[in-house]
Amino acid sequence: MVYFLWFIISLLAFVWMHYFTELSNRNKALITLIVTLVVANAALINFMNDKEGELAAAAQLKFTNNETIVCQDINVTNKEFSYSVGTQSFVGNKGSKYDSKILSASECR
Repeated sequence: MVYFLWFIISLLAFVWMHYFTELSNRNKALITLIVTLVVANAALINFMNDKEGELAAAAQLKFTNNETIVCQDINVTNKEFSYSVGTQSFVGNKGSKYDSKILSASECR
């Protein structure tokens, strides 16, 4: 929805540029290209963050259901690790062989 709103705002800016400025067609094309690249980059970053969040959520679900998941060639179980919700990572429990080791949930399978 936010991207749609920015699209409408950009469209209105281009209409304003077209009718009420004395920019050359080349300058208008350059501005259009720059705005298009910025919006496309923002959409790509948002898409990548969504995918990373989905991977972290899937890893957390498996961990919560007492399944073993693999992170950086380490088998993660809830006997040796605990899950940190704030950082979306697995932290090694004290006394285990992975004491204080931190593994990102988005990198797990």
